[in-house]
Amino acid sequence: MDNYKDYKHQVTEFFNQRQNNYDTDYSYRRGLRLVQLTPIEKGQKILDIATGTGIAAIEAAIKLDKTGQIIGVDFSPGMLTTAQRKIDKAQLKNIELIQADIDELSFPEESFDVILCSSALPWFTDIPKSLMKWHSWLKTGGIMSFSCYSETAFLTPIIVRVCGNIYNIDLPNWNEPLGTPQKCHQVLEKAGFKQIKITTEQFGAYLNLEEAKDWWKGESTWINPRGNPLQLLSDKQLQTLKKAYDKEIEALATVKGVWQDITTFFVIARKSTPIGVNG
Repeated sequence: MDNYKDYKHQVTEFFNQRQNNYDTDYSYRRGLRLVQLTPIEKGQKILDIATGTGIAAIEAAIKLDKTGQIIGVDFSPGMLTTAQRKIDKAQLKNIELIQADIDELSFPEESFDVILCSSALPWFTDIPKSLMKWHSWLKTGGIMSFSCYSETAFLTPIIVRVCGNIYNIDLPNWNEPLGTPQKCHQVLEKAGFKQIKITTEQFGAYLNLEEAKDWWKGESTWINPRGNPLQLLSDKQLQTLKKAYDKEIEALATVKGVWQDITTFFVIARKSTPIGVNG
């Protein structure tokens, strides 16, 4: 499907461009927190999906010690270049990086003790299908651990609202499919996971007015697996939306700035053990 290939190309280029500025304090806090909440034991085999610059993989490798193994997969060569440089600097020998689209890879069933996916799951075109596939790769009793965001997170809801109010455009909210604890529960249960635990934490911060306005510059670029109706608009229409967005942002400004909510869900679930087996 051309749209599918175009979308994957957009995502790859987006992250290639971020390889040198991805590792912010926020990115580290988010990635490290996922690993902290995940019960990892020495000697385990872990798959880190959309490993990026290796933040979660490197932290997990330290918890594993030399007897464990991590495979980190990402389709962005730029991000993996940064990850490999950090791995070499840390002198870690138990991380293998693979440049590939995880949707195109196949591992034997029951290959991994833990699968990690830090903040990347909303990028997937078919989240239920991906989770079912990953479920098969986990050993019985294995752990699926991922992070995602509330549908209220970032300034996305403002852009979505403006598009709906002015042009009656149904702009997809990137975080909507996993945007509540209930939605996370439902998709995991359908994929066969049990013992689901969701930890909700706030990573939000105040932005100054210009930062908040620059969060969306009025571009037609809106990378989303469920489509981008902004591509159908003229430059004049986009300018109209941008002005409306800026006006909404100005109305939210306080002496502290503009609050950007980043409600984050850290989700941990298990592949259930067979009936009659403890674990």
